[in-house]
Amino acid sequence: MSLNIIIVPIVYILSNTINDGLGISLPYTLNYNKLNNNKPYISDDICGKLDNELNNYDGVFEFCENYTGIFENFAKLSFTGQFNHDSCTIVKFWLYDRLFNLPFRDKKVNNDISEIILKLKENFNVPENVKICDLFNFPHLKEDFDKMKSVYDYATNYSTVETYLNDKSFICNQNLSNYINANYEIYINTKNSCNSDNIKNKKYCKVFDYIKGAHINENYPLSCKVKGLETIIDTEGHIVISMEKESSAISEQKDSIPFSNIIMAVIFPLLGIFFFSFILYKFTTFKSWLKSHLLKKKIIQNYEDEEYMQEHLSESYRTDGHHIYYHPS
Repeated sequence: MSLNIIIVPIVYILSNTINDGLGISLPYTLNYNKLNNNKPYISDDICGKLDNELNNYDGVFEFCENYTGIFENFAKLSFTGQFNHDSCTIVKFWLYDRLFNLPFRDKKVNNDISEIILKLKENFNVPENVKICDLFNFPHLKEDFDKMKSVYDYATNYSTVETYLNDKSFICNQNLSNYINANYEIYINTKNSCNSDNIKNKKYCKVFDYIKGAHINENYPLSCKVKGLETIIDTEGHIVISMEKESSAISEQKDSIPFSNIIMAVIFPLLGIFFFSFILYKFTTFKSWLKSHLLKKKIIQNYEDEEYMQEHLSESYRTDGHHIYYHPS
């Protein structure tokens, strides 16, 4: 299955997947996929015009089809998650996310969507039932929008993730653990920043108005044990992963190697050597070479033995000569 991955620096976003590799279908993915599949009956003329006017971007025509499809079907839209009743906000987050991720044809980073929004306003008459959404009042800078979306998606998914973890005895895969930890950190950091006097009026801080009433337990953050690993949370809240289980599993695997496998590993090489030697001896000149070599070695050995014996006898004779004395009678 192919993955269409949109990379956002501070947010875990994987588009067009069923469960983002998390082991669970999250509401924000289901909602955005539903909007990505909305298409109108007729959109060629207006979308062709928009595509020509925004010719520095790729994927404009496909986006335009979804955009006009949402207008046609807005009254029929149904969503999931903690904010399923607020179609306007869900559509706005989808809209801005798609606009920021329209790729430049010269591969520049798309950090400001002011030009695209201007073209949308010029080319589309927003239906009355959608005008109440005030579609274009989000930040036009990507960094600010990313913070908003991360917090909003975290709040959207919170109850679903919490229920899932309860049902699974707080066991999860590594991707879900990463998602929970990363997005909780962004949520807390953004909230703390928005509570400070110097930036509390930033546009992205309005996200906390959108998620008022959402169930998020800040005193007991979501956490889970990664399946297959022993996870311990220390007193400072850091996660320490012990690899003892993995090491013991490897050790057990080594110990469980059958004895018959060891025997086969020893016997087969020996049989191979024997067979190869037999072929050399029987069907090549190796036999005659070996005989010649051994005969030559035997002759040399015999010669060396005779020479040694001769030297030994001579030495004995000389030694005995030194012990002959004349005794006069």
